[in-house]
Order: sequence, then structure tokens, then C-alpha cells
Amino acid sequence: MAATAQDAGNAEVDGPAEPAESVAGENDPFTIVVTAQRREQDLNRVPISIEVLGGDKLADTGISTLEEVTLSVPNFQITQTGLTTQTYIRGIGSGNDPAFEQSVAQYVDGVSYGRAQLTRAPFFDLERVEVLRGPQSILFGKNSTAGALNIITAEPTDLVEAGLTATYTPAFDGVEGQAFVSGPLAPNLAGRIAVRGLSEDGFVYNTVKDRDEPQREELAGRGTLQYDAGAFKATLKGEYSTFDVTGRNLLVSQDVATRTLPNGAPLDFATALAGAGLPGVLQDTSFNYRRQADADDYDRTDFWNATLTTETELGDSLLTTVTGYLGYDRTTSVDLDFTSASILGALTRENYEQISQEVRVTTPDDRTLSVVGGAYFEHNRLEYSDVTSFGPNLANLGYGVISDLGVARDFEQTSTTYAVFAQVQWRVSDRLRVIPGLRIAIDDKTASRTLVARQGAFSFDGPLVTAPTPIVVLQSALGFSLNNPGVGTGHDLSRSRSESNVVPSIALEFDVTDDVLLFGSYREGYKGFGFDARSNNNQSFGFDDEYVNAYEAGIRASFANNAASVGLTLYRSTYSDLQISQFDGTVGFNVGNAGKTRTQGAEATARYTIAPGIAFNLSAAYLDFEYLDFRRGNCAFGETPDGDVVNGVPLCDYTGERGRFTPKWNLYGGLNVDRPLFGDIRLKANADVSYTGEHNVHDNLDPAGIVDGYTMVDARIGFGTDRWTIAAVGRNLLDERFRTYAAQVPFASNVGANTQYATASRPRSVAVQLQLRY
Repeated sequence: MAATAQDAGNAEVDGPAEPAESVAGENDPFTIVVTAQRREQDLNRVPISIEVLGGDKLADTGISTLEEVTLSVPNFQITQTGLTTQTYIRGIGSGNDPAFEQSVAQYVDGVSYGRAQLTRAPFFDLERVEVLRGPQSILFGKNSTAGALNIITAEPTDLVEAGLTATYTPAFDGVEGQAFVSGPLAPNLAGRIAVRGLSEDGFVYNTVKDRDEPQREELAGRGTLQYDAGAFKATLKGEYSTFDVTGRNLLVSQDVATRTLPNGAPLDFATALAGAGLPGVLQDTSFNYRRQADADDYDRTDFWNATLTTETELGDSLLTTVTGYLGYDRTTSVDLDFTSASILGALTRENYEQISQEVRVTTPDDRTLSVVGGAYFEHNRLEYSDVTSFGPNLANLGYGVISDLGVARDFEQTSTTYAVFAQVQWRVSDRLRVIPGLRIAIDDKTASRTLVARQGAFSFDGPLVTAPTPIVVLQSALGFSLNNPGVGTGHDLSRSRSESNVVPSIALEFDVTDDVLLFGSYREGYKGFGFDARSNNNQSFGFDDEYVNAYEAGIRASFANNAASVGLTLYRSTYSDLQISQFDGTVGFNVGNAGKTRTQGAEATARYTIAPGIAFNLSAAYLDFEYLDFRRGNCAFGETPDGDVVNGVPLCDYTGERGRFTPKWNLYGGLNVDRPLFGDIRLKANADVSYTGEHNVHDNLDPAGIVDGYTMVDARIGFGTDRWTIAAVGRNLLDERFRTYAAQVPFASNVGANTQYATASRPRSVAVQLQLRY
């Protein structure tokens, strides 16, 4: 399924060189083994909607981020905004606020990666990636209301192995290198070291700085030790990486006037800026992969983690412990006016640390009653600061009194989670199984937030503004509640909260034959409450849990000794108290809860190994998304408010609308070939085609944010032996160019212009790749 059919198809001809997930045993070379339910299972026997990508496939095709995975997994989207990264499954995800926990839970080697920034951590030396669609609340915990990503890194090997992959992409002047060494170190002890480096220019031309952006510099390393004494196994992993981006693939994509000047000329934002004494600061106003941005634009992150996993055999059961420590430091600078003038910008600093402990017992699933159950603990701390920077050119727009000032925010939150969980399998008969599950969790959070105006546009600690006039303008015209002395309305918030949740599930499995499985399930889930990190309003601070009730039914079938398989999943999920980020009418957002949302549809997969070394895969998804009761939507440009009024801001009624990132159709097909040509030389090739239907990418569902359907074609062709391969790798060969996110340019609406910026997709590239193996 998805990309793994290449692995399954190669298993028979390549023997032990294949990754572990592709080979279940010598007599069943086509089985793909996954751990989506915390135990090893044949993919065709997993009663959830799942797509799997093997580590070899990811390395061969140059996929190095989660964002690049989305094109081969229907109903899975990741996009970068001006401030963060958003992940969606079946149209459900999390907004821009850094305090949001993610609706799509990400786990790496059993450790929760719950922050949005962690989805940008580089991919390298992986065994596989499992994308689980739909709520996974029992075994993966809270914040998996939309689904979960289960990422497994490569383990040390019993034999000495080494590999090097070097890739050069001329279109972006990109150079990427990956290498690993693995093997035994002492009796029962093995180790593995893997490193990755990337340097590349971007693909959007900044005319002001005369360079392509975003420029990426990444360096990562991972070391793993594994002690295996049979009945006891311990794996210790440590990782450190830096991923830095200079510039962004954000550009002004439209500038539409709704007013005219006395001479009849349209008054768009570019014209208004020129008339205000800023000629030429906004020149490119169409989606042409050109931008004007003069301020520093960067995103720098240092990430670290350490994971200790132990497995102890208790008779025929298995006791597993997973101890995790991770954290990151992030600093960013964003040019928020998207012009070469100095109008509006932002600086952010973010520090996050987390420790977690899971203890889990798994009994054999061939018993009448078997269980996967345990306990979970997590404690994390988030420190977030930002400065909304008002540049000197605000004076040209009539806001001179606040130019060269900054509004500095400090937010801090600590969170502790305790949970116990169990999923029991009852074999009612040889063919019928009933699988109830339950998770009980307690969440404790404490948070504080302050907001003050300071001298200096980009200063976290400049002198406080004491003059009343700029404070009044910031509060009355731009909606800030400030803690400055005098006329400040106050903004020094602190609150603690504790909530408990009981989450049930139940599933039925029926074996029609040994090769055909029918299943149905009902699952509940929740996404944790929290505190708003980025609101400018002192009335907006806390938000509640988000809940989901989900039904699924499906069939899995395999044929021809598992060389072929098909799967179909029907689903319907209803979300209540959806956590949303609401535009405050000026330059900020407030977080709250609103209404009900329903997602329903179907997801299908097929895999067929035509002959040893030749296989194809098909995936399709149909999504019916609707806001059932949503009166707190952000109004699009020119839209008349008809929804609720929150903190004095009139909002719009989204009831009956589709959400962002909800194409009706996603299709994927892949062909994989690994066949001998002559002597030891083999042909290693694959082609992947995906189609994403029309959908809206605009923050406020502006009709101008609708993206037409597009087709992506990737291909790789290589020649080599078991020791070396030379290949050409093509990405987006049809050169499809589209917006992956869109929103309004600040201040443009003041002159009546519907001016939008957008995130640009990556254009066509062809790379040369060299792989060496020992």
C-alpha cells in the first residue's frame, strides 16, 4: 500500500537486504508488517485506514520531510503558513497558535512529538512511516482526533552494514547527503550511526535581495545502541539536528481593487502604497514565484531527543517501556507586509522541553482474551515570546504615532498528563473478535501571558511606552489590550486548569475466510484544552477540549499468497467544540471553540505484485466535509458578517460550507520495478502519480482561495548492483504550480483591496543520485 509495494515486490528477489517491515517470514515474502496497534501485524489484518511508506522508498525518491509525503497519501495534507506548519487528515487539523496541540498526533519510536514545529524535523534513516487516518485515541492518546503518524527509525543490524546516498538537484543548487554505519559492537550489543546534511537554494525569486528563497541548511545526526539478550532488549537512541531556513516561499498572489481613484484608475494596494510615498515596494502581485521582501526572513530550529526503549519477555507476554526526552529552540523573523517597505513584521522565540514515560504490556493475540494496556505520563514546558513590529513606513499609511514601536508578548505554559489505557481482544469464535478499548486521562495545565508596547520595532526588552497617544491608537485601532502603565487596559494573565476524560472504543472483526477480513468500529477521542498564546485581547485566554465521535467499517482482502490485496474503509466522524483560530478584525487572532463539523467518505487501496520485482499500488479517497453548526468563522474580504459576535468582532456563519484542505477526491498510483538486466546490473525504477481535487486553501474560505485540481508525477530510474546505484530522480515532472496556503495581506483592506499572499508549491526538479552499500 502506498509506496511499500516496492519493498514487498522486491522481497523475493533481494532476500535479506530488504527492510524488516517488508518480510514477515521466509514462506510469506509479500507480507508488510506494521505496528499501528502497538503490536506487529500484517498490514492486511489491521482494521483501520492506514498507508505505509517504506524507508528505502523515502530515501530513493529523496523525500526528506513530512510535507513531501502528502502527495502519495490521500486525505493527508501539510502546509506551511507565515507562522507555523499545519497538518490535516480528512480536513481536520490545528491552526496557527503555538499553544495548540496537534489534531494529527506524531509519534517517533513511540514518543509523542506534539508540537507543530516538530513536523518539520528532517527525515533520514527510517524503517517506515505509517499514516493512520481517523481517531487513534486508545493506543496513541489524546490529540489524535484526526489521525496519527507512526514513524519508526532504522535499528542496528546483526551484520556490518554501511550506506551512502548523495543527491544533487541542479534546479535548486541542492546537495543532500545521507550515510549510516551499523553492526555488532560486542556480544549482544549492536550500534548504528546515521547522519544527514542538506544545502539548497530556493525556488521563489526575491527581487529586492536578488536571490532565490527559501534557502535551506540542515544537519542531523542519530546514534543508536541496542542490547539484545533474547528475553530482554534495550534500545537507546540520541538525536540532534538543526534545520535553518533563510527567506520564504511566501508571495503576494493577488491584488484586486474594489475602489477607483478620481481618474478612474483601480485603487489596489500597490497603487495605494505608491500614492502614500512608497512607489515600487510592491511590484509582483500575481502568483508568479517572485516576491519583494526587505526584512530579515528566517526560521532557525535546534532539535534534540533521547529515547530509551526496553522489551522484556514475561512468559509469552511482552513488557515494553518507552522513556523519552525531547526539546527544541526556535527563532524566527517574518516580513508580514510582504513588500519592500518597512511596515509590519514579527520576531518569535520558542523553547520547548518534554519528558514522557509509557509502560505497556502486550499479551499474545491468539488467546481467547488478549490485551494491549498500560500507563502513560508526560510533562512539558513551552516558553513563547514574540514581537509584533511596526516599522517606520507606517507613517506613510497614517499610523506614524506607532511607527518604530513593538508589541512584545510573553507566554509560558506547563502541562502534565497522566493516563491509563487498555485494548482487549475477545475471540468469540475462530472467526469473530470483539475489541473494546478504554483510555482514562487527566490533564493539568498552568499558563501565563503578558503583552506590552515597547520602544524599538524589533525589541523584546526595550523601554516601555508611557506616552498615552500610541497606547490609545494600538488599543482602539488595532485591538491590542496592553499592560503599559497609564491608559493600558491591562494584560497580565495567569490561570491553571485540570480536566479528566474517559475515551471508549469498540471494534468488531470477522474473518469471512482466512484472506478476507470485515471490520467495524466506534471510537471517541478528544484534543486537549489549552490557553491562547497569541491573542492580542485580554478577554481571550482559555479554550476547551475538542471531541470526536467516529464510525468506520471496511474490508481487507488478500489474494495469490498475499501477492495482491485490496482494502476499503467507509468512515463518518462528527467533531464538537472544534478548536479554531478567529481573526480579531485587525492584526491578530483569538482561539476559541465553535459548533459541529462532520467528515465522511471512503478510502480504498490496492496492491498487486505482477511478478518478482514488479508491483503497482493504487489509493483513492473521497471526502465529504461539512460544517454542521459553525457561526464563528472568520469573514472573507467583503463578506457581510452573519454569525456570532465574539469580543466585539462580528464573525461569519460557515454552516453548510466545506473547510480548508478538503478536496473531494485524492487519487494515487505507483509502479515499482526492480529487475535484473544483465550480469549483476539491475533496473531499479518507479513512477508515482497523484491527483488532488479542487479545494480552498484560504484562511477565511475566500472564494479566491480555491485551488484547481492538480496532478503530480514523480519518477526515478536507476541502474546498479546490490553495492551501488546511479539514478535520476524527477519530482513534479509536470511542473504543477499551485498555492498550498493563502491569507490576507495586512492593511490592504484599509484601501479596499483584496490583497492576498500565498505559500508556493515546489516546482519541477530533476536530481542525480549515487547510492553505495556495503
